[in-house]
Amino acid sequence: MHRRAFLSLAAAGGAALALPPVALARSGPPQLERLNTDPTRIIRTVAGLRPFRAAGYVVRAERFSRRQTLVHHYGHGGAGVTMSWGTAAEAVQALETATSERSCAVIGCGVIGLTTGLELVRRGHEVTIYAEALPPYTTSNIAGAYWGIAGLYRRTDVDEPFMARMGVAALRSHRAFQHLANDPRYGVYWVQAFDLFTRPPADPMGAPDMPWLYPGFRRRTGPDAWWGYEGVDQFHQLMIDPDIYLRALMAEFEGAGGRIRMARFETARDLSRLRERVIVNCTGLGARALFGDEALEPVRGQLTILLPQPGIDYAYTTSFEGGSLYMFPRRGAIVLGGSHGRGNWSTDIDLADQDRMLRGHSELAMRIAQGV
Repeated sequence: MHRRAFLSLAAAGGAALALPPVALARSGPPQLERLNTDPTRIIRTVAGLRPFRAAGYVVRAERFSRRQTLVHHYGHGGAGVTMSWGTAAEAVQALETATSERSCAVIGCGVIGLTTGLELVRRGHEVTIYAEALPPYTTSNIAGAYWGIAGLYRRTDVDEPFMARMGVAALRSHRAFQHLANDPRYGVYWVQAFDLFTRPPADPMGAPDMPWLYPGFRRRTGPDAWWGYEGVDQFHQLMIDPDIYLRALMAEFEGAGGRIRMARFETARDLSRLRERVIVNCTGLGARALFGDEALEPVRGQLTILLPQPGIDYAYTTSFEGGSLYMFPRRGAIVLGGSHGRGNWSTDIDLADQDRMLRGHSELAMRIAQGV
């Protein structure tokens, strides 16, 4: 995931600032600990399905039945954790514009459902979350959860109003996570991050479209780049540990008076039997079956989780053998990823893809260790 995919988001709290080109003196790469990719360090390999919509996420209110209002909030692709606070605020606004009813049923207990439920409780609504799966058994628990706009939309399928709306939501979400950073209750912290280009960047002197979201940003290209790459972007970014973070959201939601109930819904008609006057659809990919959104499709992601390595305090993204690679450090594990199987509904483990990732990360670990 490269930030240039974020494009121009001028409405995000002000016109997008353009950083002036920065003349960087020739210098060697930072001293980083080498990642240990020995297969004996694998804890587990998991696969999950991102809820992707080419036209981007949905936030919309509509009349559901004679007595109920339905608010849709789903379709975040690979950026559900990233965008959660911003789009939850959109969903709450859509709800309160559509109805004055205060009793709400939130369907889904992943990051989108929990964040939406918590925002509603904070605004005085009576909220029950209904879900078939609770953390740590949700799709959100499988997320890489590195703050970034990845796999959220296809540029040819969105318009500028959507991009502007997304920019506002991204800024709001980033600021919400900033307030949680380094609080051990939430598992949110800053890491040094690198985007590594195997080909020269289209704009060698480019800068992020929303530079305030990438503190410390510097781009190095050509002979000034490191580790054998044509370009290296260096900055700081937020890392979220879903296992810690989702438990914290659940505790905060219930502590504020929210309720969580186990339930399974096969059809939209099942939802109409709920007593609540407002239903908030946070079912992610489940909205395809429940509400017939054929624009939703899975993008399969596979992660290999390694034993923790305390000296690894940096993250990176790059490409390898026609696919992507990323490494994210957590307090209790190292996350290796880099698969995007669009249209693939399988959550079976692909051993060939696991092998590709291990080889790619191993090669990069060697480059970093060589320090050139």
